[in-house]
Amino acid sequence: MPTAFTTIAVETQPHIRHTQAKPRAPLTADQRKEKKEEREIKQDGIDAALAKWYDESVALAEDLSIKYKQKPKYFLEMMFQGGARMVHQQAKTNPYNAFRAEKAAECRERGESKNVPKLHVDYFEEYQNLTDTEKEALIERFKDTKTREVKLRRATPRAKIQDVANIVRNIKLLMVGLGMRVGVEGFFCIVRNSSDFHMQPQWFFTSRELEQYMPIATRRKWVTAEVGMKAEAFCIAGCDVLSTSHLLLWGFY
Repeated sequence: MPTAFTTIAVETQPHIRHTQAKPRAPLTADQRKEKKEEREIKQDGIDAALAKWYDESVALAEDLSIKYKQKPKYFLEMMFQGGARMVHQQAKTNPYNAFRAEKAAECRERGESKNVPKLHVDYFEEYQNLTDTEKEALIERFKDTKTREVKLRRATPRAKIQDVANIVRNIKLLMVGLGMRVGVEGFFCIVRNSSDFHMQPQWFFTSRELEQYMPIATRRKWVTAEVGMKAEAFCIAGCDVLSTSHLLLWGFY
């Protein structure tokens, strides 16, 4: 009996017997030498092209670091990793990182400013004397602090706008990076679901051609901005079709 994924056409087609290919004639010594030289020339060309590309990338990162006041490493990670680093987050909190963050916070409260090497020199011995129970408590306090900081950042309208902008930027980086690594295309749209928060619909297509294909795919008029506005009205109305029609009728926009 065919499986759920087997089509009728496949079942009715005659089975093809795959015979083993005939072995090729062995290469002569001169032919092997010629092939080797061709591979070396090809590899030298690839290495030179990659070296040129890498040098130009490093130079660009240096220029961007001066222009935008960021470290060159920041731009190199964006160029080379394509957002992959955001996918593989650290699953387990390191107790030493939690300890160091707590000590840095205590120093800031006292009006002191210490960098990471200084914190390590001053407090590493104290960390080594901690018990496993104390380290676990450190991790819990660190997680609680991070959670409270996220909630505080979302309390104000400006913090909400920054949060949305950061998330949209990260999604774009992830999608572009995924396209470079795997070979995918896609799009997303983010709309608000409350009238208390003001934000335009956020659209992103991995390619212009994909957006141009949408009218063909839907077989009707497709205006990206208009679709975003209608989706936003639908969400603000509580995802209720009748309420959405009422809002659009009375000129919600």
